[in-house]
Formats: sequence, structure tokens, C-alpha cells
Amino acid sequence: MSKVYCLAFLFFAVPSFAQKGLHESVSFTKPPVIDGNIDDWQAEWWLDPDGKFLSNVGNDNENIYLRLKISDDVTQQKIGLFGLSLRLNPSGKRKGKVGLKYPVSKDKSELKKEKTEAVGLETDLAARVRMKKELVSDVEVLELIGLAKQNIVSSRLGLTNGIEAALIAQDDGAYIYEAKIPFKAFRIKKSEVIVLGVEFETGRFVPDSKSQGSPQIDPAYKAAYRSGNVPRPVVYGNNYQYNALASPGYLFLQIKLK
Repeated sequence: MSKVYCLAFLFFAVPSFAQKGLHESVSFTKPPVIDGNIDDWQAEWWLDPDGKFLSNVGNDNENIYLRLKISDDVTQQKIGLFGLSLRLNPSGKRKGKVGLKYPVSKDKSELKKEKTEAVGLETDLAARVRMKKELVSDVEVLELIGLAKQNIVSSRLGLTNGIEAALIAQDDGAYIYEAKIPFKAFRIKKSEVIVLGVEFETGRFVPDSKSQGSPQIDPAYKAAYRSGNVPRPVVYGNNYQYNALASPGYLFLQIKLK
């Protein structure tokens, strides 16, 4: 009976691991140039379960190559306003301790100039595309995560450890993100990595905890929340209401390296 149990466990356990975002690293005839032009990627997009990101990850002996395509309006605003973090975990799990943040969050003075409310689909298409392009028109600063106690801030073009990153808005409003990360940049020994954990997480809107007054939940919203039709309300300004920018966008991938 013990042998039967073992076989049954293996039969069910292996497929369940394969369904948790495990992908074969993309192959290249020639490594892609990190410039936001993705024509040099010879691969079909991977779609995440939530439908927010299209992605691919590839590697050679020296580098990891990553690309994203983001067409979701709200996810784009989270990236443009609050930044995007990429973390790597050589053990293949979540919560990687090394990586980079690019773009970084806009500072408070910049955020005050922006309307931190998700733009709805009723907004004029041309105005929406223009807004998306403006959000990422000047993203030259990035932070390196995990190389020191504090994140290392650098200009995108001033890095000397071989890391490259690019983010552009296409004419249809979609965001294209590309990055190249040498294994040695984060002291990762490729020969010891079987599956690499890759996490992308957007920043998010954090309501002002110093808001004055006595906020009230709108009765219609309260009823919708209790019925499970809308997320839990959060403090935004002087009112309790749901803000679509208050929760981060997230993507986790497990990559079987070549």
C-alpha cells in the first residue's frame, strides 16, 4: 500500500507544481536589445491568470532577459505613478531579496500634481494615450534592491554592472518593459539555479492617514461591499471609498533556466 500512496502522491504533485507559473526559459538566436522595441523577441507571450500582464523571460550563460506588455489602464497608472519592482529568487520561490525598481515612484510633489484616481474608460481615447505616455516620458532613475542595506539609487544609463532597463508607451497606449540583468550583478551563480523565481509588483496609492473629519461610508457602497460585489473600502481623502490604485498589481513566474 505504501508504494501505491507514493505513486499517487507523485502523480498529483508533479502536475500541481507545473501549474504554478513554471515556464521554460525563452530561446534566442540573438539576445534582444533593451530598447523597448520587442521585434527581436521570437516567442509567444505568456498570459498571467489575472490578465494584467503579458510576459517572457529568457537567459543565456551570462544574463537574464525580461519583457512585459501591460495594456490594463489601472495597472499602467500604478506603474507610472508608484513604480514597478522586479525581484529574483534563485530558489524558485516568492519574496526574492535582490532585483531592481524601475521606474521608481514619483515623489510627493509630483504626485500632488497628478490625480491619483484611476481614469475610467469613458475618458477620451486620445487623451488617455497622451496621459499614459506622459507618465513614463521621463523615467531615468532606478533603484537596485538587495546589494546594500539601503537601495542603491542610480540613473538608468549610469549603471556599470551591466543592468539595462527600458519602458516605453506605444502609440496604442500599451506599456512595454524590457530588462537585462547579468547573473553576476546580484551574485547569482547560474550553475546552482534550477528554477528562478521572478516577481513583478507595482507600487500602490497609500491614502493620507492624517485626513481630517469624520469619514462616512456611502450607504450604497456599504451595501455593495457586504454583498461581496466590491472590494473593502479604503480611506481616500476625507471619505471612505474604493480606489482601484490602492492595491498593487502582481505577477509571479517560475523560470526553468537553460
